[in-house]
Amino acid sequence: MEQYISPSTSTKNIYDQYQNALGIDLWGTQYEKMQEHLRKLNDVNHKLRKEIRQRRGEDLDDLSIDHLRDLEQHMTESLNDVRGRKYHVIKTQNDTCRKKVKNLEERHGNLLMEYEAKLEDQYGLVDNEAAVALANGASANLFAFRLHHGHSHHHHHHLPDLCLGDGYGAHELRLP
Repeated sequence: MEQYISPSTSTKNIYDQYQNALGIDLWGTQYEKMQEHLRKLNDVNHKLRKEIRQRRGEDLDDLSIDHLRDLEQHMTESLNDVRGRKYHVIKTQNDTCRKKVKNLEERHGNLLMEYEAKLEDQYGLVDNEAAVALANGASANLFAFRLHHGHSHHHHHHLPDLCLGDGYGAHELRLP
């Protein structure tokens, strides 16, 4: 018994002694099981590779009409799943972009209110038509026109019609 538990005895030695005592071949049986498992895995691998080729439109010659119909049905279902996922991703990205645009519009509106407040502090009250133009996103146009107009030789303070992004026009805007 001492030989079985000796520190120098390996697991393989224990198996070998057990085999000799019973007269059986544990390694051969284990090897056969592993070989059978390997054969099954190779078969599965071969079938999967063939299925992949068929889904690519290759290796179709030996398929019956029923198998071809089944393949077509599976591919249609797969295409619908991929298409559904694609539309979901597009919708999610679109929703995210809309939220970002809404956030930027709110920030823009807040900046315009701050800008208008600074104009009132600096130049006094801004007339209503100019305030509407500022609220509709024309502040950049007004500022650019004010700079341009300040360098021109015309002495009248009259703005041409401005077409704003949301369809409203500010007519006859007067500069303060």
